[in-house]
Amino acid sequence: MKKVAVFDIDGTITDMWPIEKSVLLALLGKKFSNAIENIYQSKTKDTYAIFRKLSKFSINRTKFIRYYNQAFSRLERDNSLPKPVRYPITDWIKKNKAKYYFVYATGGQSKEINYVLKSLGLNKVFDFKNSLNKNNYPFSKATGQPFKKIKSKFPDCFVITDSQSDCRGARRAGVPFIIIKPNQAVPSIFLVF
Repeated sequence: MKKVAVFDIDGTITDMWPIEKSVLLALLGKKFSNAIENIYQSKTKDTYAIFRKLSKFSINRTKFIRYYNQAFSRLERDNSLPKPVRYPITDWIKKNKAKYYFVYATGGQSKEINYVLKSLGLNKVFDFKNSLNKNNYPFSKATGQPFKKIKSKFPDCFVITDSQSDCRGARRAGVPFIIIKPNQAVPSIFLVF
C-alpha cells in the first residue's frame, strides 16, 4: 500500500484568507473591508471571532456556520469567489499521485475545501471520504486527534503542513511530519519522527 500524505490546506496548498474574507464581506457588507482586514492582521484568524467583533447581531457559532456556508454557496453559484492561489506544492502533489495516497486534515469547512481542491485541479487526487475537516471532525489538529484518526486507518502516514501547531498535534499522535514554508515548492526540509 502507498504511503499516505496528510495535507493541511491553508498555508500549505493555498491561502484561504481571500476566500474567507469574501464570505465575511458577503455577510457583513463591503463597508467592513478595512475593519475585517485590520482584525485579521491583528492575529484574529477565526472567521467567527471576526464576525462577532463587527456584527451588530449576536449569534452562536452553529448559526454563524450555517450563514457562512449559505453565503459561500451563493458566492460560488454566482462565480464571485476569488480563485485560490496555486502554491507550488500543488505541482509536487500532481507529480507524486502515483507514489502517495493523499488525504487532508484541516480546520476549514468542507465546501471551501472542495472549492479549493477543484479549482487547483486536485479534487481527483485527494480522498475526500477519508479526509477530515471542521464539518466532519471538530477536534483541533493541535490535539493530535485528527491525525490519530487518520493513522488508525492508514498507519503508514505523514503530515505536510506549514503550522507549528499541526506539528505538535502530529507529534502527539505519533505521526511523522514535514513542515514547509507557505508557498514552498517541494517538501524537502525535514521529516520528523
